[in-house]
Amino acid sequence: MGFRITFIKHLFAFSIGFLFTISVAYSQCAGSDNTVTVCDKHDDIANRTFDLFANLNGLPAVGGVWSTTDAANFFALDTNTGIVDLWRINNYGVHEFTYTNNDCGESATVTINLGGYAGEDNIDGSANACSENLAVNLFGFLGSAIDGKIPDFNGVWAEVVPTGFLTNNLFNALLAGPGEYTFTYTVPDVDICAGEQSTVILEIHPAADSGQPIDLVVCTNEDLSSFTNLDLTTLLVDEDPNGTWSEGGTNQIDNLTDSVINVEEINTNFGYGTYTFTYSVFPSHPVCSIQFTEIEIIILPVLEGNLTAPNYCLGEPYDVTITYDQSILPDDEYEIAYTINSSNGINNATTTVELNNGTGTFTISPDAVPINEFVELDIVGITDPDPEEFVCPTINVPQALFLVSDPMATSTTICPDTEATIQLDNILDIAGNLSNETYDIDYTITNPDNSTTDLIVQNIDFSNGSATFNIPSINFDTDGNYNIAFEVTGSFLIDCMLSTTIEVLPIPEAIDLDIVVDNNCDATAIDVLVNAPALSDGSYTIDYEVIEQNSMAVLTDNTINFTGGFAEYEIDISTLADGNYAVNLTSTQDDTTPCRTVFDFELQENFSIGGTPEVIEAAPEQFFCLNDGNPTLENISVSASGTLSFFETNTDDVPLPLTTPLVDGEDYFILSTNPDNNCVSSSRIRVQVAFVTADVPTINNAMPILCGSDNLTLADLDVNSTNGGSIIWYSSASGGTLIDSNQTLVDGQSYFAVEQLNGFCESDMRLEVIPTVINPQSPDLSTTELSLCGLDNPTVNELIDLENAIDAEVEWFITGEGGEVLSSSELLIDDTTYYAQSYDPETGCINPNRIPVTVDLNNCDPDAYDFFIPDGFSPNSDGRNDTFFIPNIETIFPDFTLEIFNRYGNSLFKGDADNPAWDGSEGGRNTAPNGVYFYVIEFNREGFEPKQGRLYLSQ
Repeated sequence: MGFRITFIKHLFAFSIGFLFTISVAYSQCAGSDNTVTVCDKHDDIANRTFDLFANLNGLPAVGGVWSTTDAANFFALDTNTGIVDLWRINNYGVHEFTYTNNDCGESATVTINLGGYAGEDNIDGSANACSENLAVNLFGFLGSAIDGKIPDFNGVWAEVVPTGFLTNNLFNALLAGPGEYTFTYTVPDVDICAGEQSTVILEIHPAADSGQPIDLVVCTNEDLSSFTNLDLTTLLVDEDPNGTWSEGGTNQIDNLTDSVINVEEINTNFGYGTYTFTYSVFPSHPVCSIQFTEIEIIILPVLEGNLTAPNYCLGEPYDVTITYDQSILPDDEYEIAYTINSSNGINNATTTVELNNGTGTFTISPDAVPINEFVELDIVGITDPDPEEFVCPTINVPQALFLVSDPMATSTTICPDTEATIQLDNILDIAGNLSNETYDIDYTITNPDNSTTDLIVQNIDFSNGSATFNIPSINFDTDGNYNIAFEVTGSFLIDCMLSTTIEVLPIPEAIDLDIVVDNNCDATAIDVLVNAPALSDGSYTIDYEVIEQNSMAVLTDNTINFTGGFAEYEIDISTLADGNYAVNLTSTQDDTTPCRTVFDFELQENFSIGGTPEVIEAAPEQFFCLNDGNPTLENISVSASGTLSFFETNTDDVPLPLTTPLVDGEDYFILSTNPDNNCVSSSRIRVQVAFVTADVPTINNAMPILCGSDNLTLADLDVNSTNGGSIIWYSSASGGTLIDSNQTLVDGQSYFAVEQLNGFCESDMRLEVIPTVINPQSPDLSTTELSLCGLDNPTVNELIDLENAIDAEVEWFITGEGGEVLSSSELLIDDTTYYAQSYDPETGCINPNRIPVTVDLNNCDPDAYDFFIPDGFSPNSDGRNDTFFIPNIETIFPDFTLEIFNRYGNSLFKGDADNPAWDGSEGGRNTAPNGVYFYVIEFNREGFEPKQGRLYLSQ
């Protein structure tokens, strides 16, 4: 229903228009004071432009200004013209306006006694308010339908039946409650103007009540099966029963009457969060507002996951890792409370943890963790530092069990090829106690060159956590530091590096002896050089022998004594005859240097007196294929009987190792040495090496599409050699057999191309080429002989109709080879052979075998083509019917004959397909006279008998 407000005015005195009380004044240019009384100001529209200047006494001069001391009247007054809008003065009583003329410095005042206006009665039920309002403004129910006509503000409101809830013009509907209340508004008498009173009957309507909410708070991981049919009304208190429910996002509310939701389903579909459901109650009267109450279903996130606290080594940071279900706990910074149960344990220690992407780490206090004791770690609380956020107090993180230990491994310094003794201590059994059990020990040796060796020693007995064992000497063959890492299989697992370092001392230097022969092929002098600076002073002995190699007879036997340091001795060979000899040196070394291993040694040098140098031959320039690997000195081709030595230059004394890689473009110098006497070739020969590398051939398209009609071969493929070599072909990607490049390509077969350089160097990678050879299917025709009637003007389309579907397109020609493709609209020619040829529309490849089709255009049914024989003609050269001609006979009956006779039986004309029309002449001479003539037609077609008839010739 709408609102209706009716105003009723009660007049307490009669209306009297304007009453003027004239007072005498003697002002000059401003006029003099005057008092005016105005009653019922709203009854006259002229009161909206009341002229103050006209109501001055005396003789005022224009040009002055008007003013008022009442701020409420300021906007009703035009200060320049003196026009005042009395309708805008909303206070009854006395109002003064002063006119000041600055020309004479005088002022005059017009005083208006303004009668009051109490508005119109509102007693017809259109004054309505809601009980939810603390202050209902009763002025809102007074007034008039006339624009600008409003009641005065300074009247007095009163209750007809006092309630105590009215203060001035404001009524407390909330305290008064629903009901009907009557009020009066009174303005008193002003001068001779009677006072007025208006009445308002106000109906207070009950406010809608959507109730007080009871929010539901649950944890996302708890059993919510009891909330699968939760009636939201159970979460409201004191609500009106006629409301409706709404929500956004969960799709739980199906319609306005639905109030049942499934909290378990919300949790399953959307997880933790705050879900708002709104209860809306419409008031019984529209003066009251719609009331809304929001109920929050709060599903709190939960810490649920695992706690990882590994067993620690003593002194390490004791970092604990939480892995949690991030779908039920958002990433954030949390304060976590934990408890450590041990002999040094703590309760409810707190730490701040950043949980992100399902994991987080915090460090526990080392003071709470004793060595070799199992420790229980529990998370007992979690708090989000943000006061706006909440987390379920329930913690679903299992307890972590760990201990801290200090396993140790020790060893001593050893010499090469000596076994090492290992001492292990603080090894725990599976229960975490110092072990008294037997274990296998896996260990890894990291050698000085960083290579590793994995070994195992079995059945080592431990006592109170300690044991010793030896590592075999074979593992320590060179000096340096060896790092050993151990794992005691079956003992308590702990993430400690159980390791030690074994130092292997180097073997001290031995005596450095050398035999120097001036010329091994024809020796004249032999020196023995001694270099032993590391030896302490003392007397040392070196024995030497000179032996004749053929008989092995000892020709010289002598001893050299020295005292350490450097020495040089000469062996006398001046009396030796020509032949091959050997010098042997033997020595025994005895000192106290640690790790001494070599005490006895022997040195031999062969030489010749009167010998012949070795002969050596080799190609001066040799090529090597890098595709076969990196060549070394051993790959150089040399012809010699002795032992070969290679040198970087022609003058180098130190030969290169045979495993030395060759360098492209370098020269190498070669000597040959006779092993029997160390006699070398008289000169070194030079060999220059050059590398060649065959690359993989290239091709623009390794899967070319080709036409089988071109009969292409491997040689026709556009394969390129990067280095200008030749291209050879193989049957497989590696190995396989060579293929002749003139071999015709086969569809879909793989061919492998290789670049070959210098006739021997082939690329190690092969280019695979897989051609697609298009051989379109031959045309498939329903017949190769086609009989049609030429009178139908058949076209090539008739030939196209003979085609059966194939995986190719078909074109038609009039020649067996070459020629132009026939248009489908081209007319067929009788007794002509046409040829069908197939092609692939995508590549244009053709099948060169054309299929012939013979066309006969004489298959015409006379009845179907209205065949008839004319019964006359007029050979008068008028261009019409000048010959006797049987239409279409040469097409329908191509083998016909026609003979014309006169009445005497004389033959005048013989015709056929080449001469089908009679022009009326007698044997080609004069035109026959008018009259009847006779014809005989031989159709010469099976099923058609000869026909005789007559015709009439008329000129």
